[in-house]
Amino acid sequence: MKILKAQAHFKVERSSRGTSNIEGGYLDDGKGLNNWDVFTHIQGNIQNNDNGDVADDHYHKFLKDIEIMNSLGVNAYRFSISWARILPKGRFGEVNPSGIRFYNNLIDNLLFKGIEPFVTIHHHDLPQELEDRYGSWLSPLIQEDFVYFAKICFENFGERVKYWTTLNEPNLFAEMAYIRGWYPPAHCSVPFGNCSAGNSDTEPLIALHNMLLSHAKAVKLYRQTFQEKQGGCIGIVSHSFMYEPLRDEESDREAVRRIMAFKVGWMLDPLVYGDYPQEMRQCLGNNLPSFTEEETECIKGSIDFIGVNHYGTLYAKDCLHSACSCTEFPCISGGGRAIQGFTYTTGERNGVPIGKPTGNSRFFVVPKGLEKLIDYIKEKYNNIPMYVTENGYSSPRQKNEKLSYIIHDVKRINYHKNYLTALARSIRKGADVRGYFVWSLMDNLEWIDGFSVRYGLYFVDRQTLERIPKLSASWYKNFLNNVTSFNDNDQLLNTSSPIKKKFVVTGSENYRRVEGGYLDDGKGLNNWDVFSHIPGKVKNNDNGDVADDHYHRFLEDIEIINSLGVNAYRFSISWARILPKGRFGEVNPSGIRFYNNLIDNLLLRGIEPFVTIYHHELPQELEDRYGSCLSPLIQEDFVCFAKICFENFGDRVKYWITINQPNIVAEMGYMRGWFPPGHCSPPFGNCSAGNSNTEPLIALHNMLLSHAKAVNLYRKTFQEKQGGCIGIVAHAHMYEPLRDEAADREAVRRVLASTVAWMFDPLVYGDYPQEMRQYHGNNLPSFTEEETKYIKGSIDFIGINHYGSLYAKDCLNSACSCTQFPCISSGDSAIEGFTYTTGERNGVPIGELTGNSMFFVVPKGMEKLIDYIKERYNNVPMYVTENGYSPPQKNESLLHLLRDVKRINYHKQYLASLARATRKGADVRGYFMWSLMDNFEWYDGFSMRYGLYYVDRQTLERIPKLSAAWYRNFLNNVTSFKYIDQHLNTSSPTKKKVVTGAEKYSRVEML
Repeated sequence: MKILKAQAHFKVERSSRGTSNIEGGYLDDGKGLNNWDVFTHIQGNIQNNDNGDVADDHYHKFLKDIEIMNSLGVNAYRFSISWARILPKGRFGEVNPSGIRFYNNLIDNLLFKGIEPFVTIHHHDLPQELEDRYGSWLSPLIQEDFVYFAKICFENFGERVKYWTTLNEPNLFAEMAYIRGWYPPAHCSVPFGNCSAGNSDTEPLIALHNMLLSHAKAVKLYRQTFQEKQGGCIGIVSHSFMYEPLRDEESDREAVRRIMAFKVGWMLDPLVYGDYPQEMRQCLGNNLPSFTEEETECIKGSIDFIGVNHYGTLYAKDCLHSACSCTEFPCISGGGRAIQGFTYTTGERNGVPIGKPTGNSRFFVVPKGLEKLIDYIKEKYNNIPMYVTENGYSSPRQKNEKLSYIIHDVKRINYHKNYLTALARSIRKGADVRGYFVWSLMDNLEWIDGFSVRYGLYFVDRQTLERIPKLSASWYKNFLNNVTSFNDNDQLLNTSSPIKKKFVVTGSENYRRVEGGYLDDGKGLNNWDVFSHIPGKVKNNDNGDVADDHYHRFLEDIEIINSLGVNAYRFSISWARILPKGRFGEVNPSGIRFYNNLIDNLLLRGIEPFVTIYHHELPQELEDRYGSCLSPLIQEDFVCFAKICFENFGDRVKYWITINQPNIVAEMGYMRGWFPPGHCSPPFGNCSAGNSNTEPLIALHNMLLSHAKAVNLYRKTFQEKQGGCIGIVAHAHMYEPLRDEAADREAVRRVLASTVAWMFDPLVYGDYPQEMRQYHGNNLPSFTEEETKYIKGSIDFIGINHYGSLYAKDCLNSACSCTQFPCISSGDSAIEGFTYTTGERNGVPIGELTGNSMFFVVPKGMEKLIDYIKERYNNVPMYVTENGYSPPQKNESLLHLLRDVKRINYHKQYLASLARATRKGADVRGYFMWSLMDNFEWYDGFSMRYGLYYVDRQTLERIPKLSAAWYRNFLNNVTSFKYIDQHLNTSSPTKKKVVTGAEKYSRVEML
């Protein structure tokens, strides 16, 4: 709970709104037509003829939206239930089980994140059936329908929902639907409009009367049947302007009192005192309905709290004693009419606005108005508990606004700061305000304005529906994490945090494994696109065409990353997305745009991008033209690609990796044939091309020279100006002697030279290890004097990908042979350093098995590997760039996959081992967990799962595993590497009700 010093009950929260605003799925899964579905499809009713058929597609994206909320740190979420999704025909049809299931899932997932659901039963939308049968709110029959709907909500959701709102803004709905005709059913009369039906002087009074009685009867049902058992509270929400006298005259001050009675008292007086305000009786006479004695008993005192939706302040002018007339048709104010309390309202005095204009012509920025409104309600209604249920800002409408302008929403930030300051003053004076909901989480369908006005902290791209955070989202998150004052001296633009000397992070990696979009927006074919489409190359014939669809979901994934509390994210750039044909074609601007957006949005949340230029994939054009890494021509292509990256991203990227695991690319692509281009020779395989003894050496040689030339370019042209650093990453097992013999101890040194030093010796010392020169002879390429000059010392840091340890056996002095084909490790070839490697000794594994037959859990190996690199390379700064666990492959239930205690134990033990190495002086500056989410694991496809998040292959939903909660807790207390034993406490400690991950997903599956 976020506590404000002035009021112990105050919670700062976030809200969503009506189903038509954001939900979409307008006829999905049995939902019926509602009044807004019909109304918005009538041409001319909505700006730009927008509708809510899709809206923000919250119906299908609610889990991602919850991740966004959670990343902000809110403790409550306000949403409404679609009446027509639950009861497509009202009480004249059946309950829709899909609707029940959706809201159960929404509520369960909110609670799982420690977010309290604040639920509105009716927010302007109702089944069209009720309008067609009896005129909806104009008939008392609506009361029975509403109570029936409310009962279903209480029965199905009430054991988890503790905050109910019966109706949202019935006073506004009565005005917009029955005075002005701007909302369905579009009733009005002159001078307010020229509708086909309606009476603007009487129908609003009838409609609101039925809404209030519907509320009261639903509250009576709740209190008599559900409240004691379920422990919730119930209220209603009023739309409320504040008003100032237009003239410094007593008649206008009286007009303010009268309009407040007509707007606020019209709703709240009956609910608190049992009847309408005297001012309304005086002006409206018999047009104003009356309550029977029984109704009065039912309606009086029928609220536990008052919800206040407030956006601005207007001037009020008396029209009882002064002439008032409309100068436009339809008449906005209608001040000369009883239905408006004989009061003219306007936002201007002598041509000067009362406050800064906004995107709504009637909403002006007057922060003092909120303070006055809360004071008014406090005094008039005996300080009943209040929630500010909506308060928000939309900038004045402009044509063709640039996205950069929309996202840089400093005016929204200032609006909320000033209104929260005003609210704080009221609280300090004793107002019992218990919460504040920003309107809104994201831009959405704003009723008759469609999508033309934007109140959201997140911009929603209308084509892709991507949620793009505005600057206000970052400010609000910072505000929520430090809710102790309303100091205006916030450093709004300081959204990124400096990387500490030592930091703990989690990373995603290669574009192909997560990105997808394999030919979208101008991307060219790469070697893995071609390779993975050859049947039999990848397990289950999986491919990365879609992968985890990070290309389209990167903003949602960033919210997940942010929710974990990490401070850096490692990812790679798709070479073929930037240069579809390498240097033989043009730069793809869509590729540049994508990575700019990714980097900008990471930095906006204080997450440092840690960028790999090349991670196993390259344009197929380069393979077809000259054999890619087997030709020195690749060096020129790589430097061209790196230069484009430095030019376009280097002003913001401070950590560059040239190539990820070139030693693995050389082994898997040119020795075993398991990676493209699929080259090998016996005994390692029977490929159509390749030489396993020589090609890996040539390929790595060209990769190392590509790295060195790119580093040379960076240091000469970019590094001083951009202030970044650059390194390379090696894959590294650690090894133990298979036998307690000197020969096997020597074999350990030799295999480390042939795998780790093969890469790092040239980069630190300028040449390959002596051990390799001794056994490879002329097969091992040499560096020219010029090449030695720029390759030596060409790293600012070393990256290490480490997953496990193996045994090593000498094959120079002992017989070694393969018992299978293809041969995993023969040991009797120079390319393997005449060393046989295995995970077993006498049938006993070196460590616990994992999903990869060559990865065994040996935590001590991490410490030993770091020690080795520290000693051999003079303690060059290091980053553990990958370390992760996949369980042994078997048909596991989702529940078992999510309850991944073994992954938690793996990371705890490896981090403890890493800590021992750092305490001995190793300059390790960061740790990236592999991986954020399950993804395309190269030739293993999707059969192995390293992620903290499970990815449903059908829906691509990211579902957190237990390890995600553990890692978040670990990061929030990163003071040591000691074990955190309470694995299973994954829900927020502030929650009264604990829902663990296992409970949540078993519930969802049963539904």
